[in-house]
Amino acid sequence: MSEGSVELRKDHKNYIATITVRRPAAGNLMTRAMASTFAAHLADVDQDDDVKAVLIRGEGDDLCAGWDPADAWDQYLDAPGGSVRKHPSQRARLIALDDAWWGSTGLYQRLLHCRKVTIVEARGRCWDTGLYLVLCADLVVAGENATFGSPRWHNVGVDGDMSLLFATVGLKRAKELMYCNVAWSAPTALDYGLVDRVAEDAAHGASELAAMCASIMRDGIVTEKYAVFASLEKLGVGLSFAATTVVGASLSNIHFQPGEFNFLREVRHEGAERALARSREDVEIR
Repeated sequence: MSEGSVELRKDHKNYIATITVRRPAAGNLMTRAMASTFAAHLADVDQDDDVKAVLIRGEGDDLCAGWDPADAWDQYLDAPGGSVRKHPSQRARLIALDDAWWGSTGLYQRLLHCRKVTIVEARGRCWDTGLYLVLCADLVVAGENATFGSPRWHNVGVDGDMSLLFATVGLKRAKELMYCNVAWSAPTALDYGLVDRVAEDAAHGASELAAMCASIMRDGIVTEKYAVFASLEKLGVGLSFAATTVVGASLSNIHFQPGEFNFLREVRHEGAERALARSREDVEIR
């Protein structure tokens, strides 16, 4: 698989920045290096007064099919605290998850607390990391072929934040993603409140929405965003993200019984593509 990249393009004339995930041959699977670049781009536009709206998209058929499993194990080995006899320490697992994903400078925190209006163009697979891009953004325009879920939860347990999902779709509906190895279709996601619109041409719809948001005065956008930030605090999302780091680190060190599917072991022994294929067997689209 190619390593992939995340590109930032600014259109100051129209006050819109576009962040594009570029790894189409691999379904835009996200690595920590890509997540770090993505977070840096968000920090950049956050400081740019000539950007009012940020459009987020994936090159090719998918927004993002998930977190690259080949990268998942290495991030723990490379983190401060390192490995002990090739077995990552608990502190390394915690630091890796905090730095890349859930902490103050991680991808999801940067997106959730961006002071610009963030709009996702959701096409194809919006799974795992793709699902969190959808949850953390302000607005989402879905293509008719878009699907939303986290199939790997069926194999490793729920290792991501649940507060945003519960707040967005409700506890009962969230449990369907958690336990049932399903992904939601675009119409279902619209019905559940996960996306704002379903469009035949998602690119056009998202661009149109970004242009509309970019017409708002700067003070209005930032005032509204800080009202959102206050609501997130009331919902306890910050606490939930911190708890996610702890839970994710613990689940990465889970003990499997004979006969149970061990995703990370499958990655190490059979390769990332085989592990992904096995983890996604029998995913139902609803």
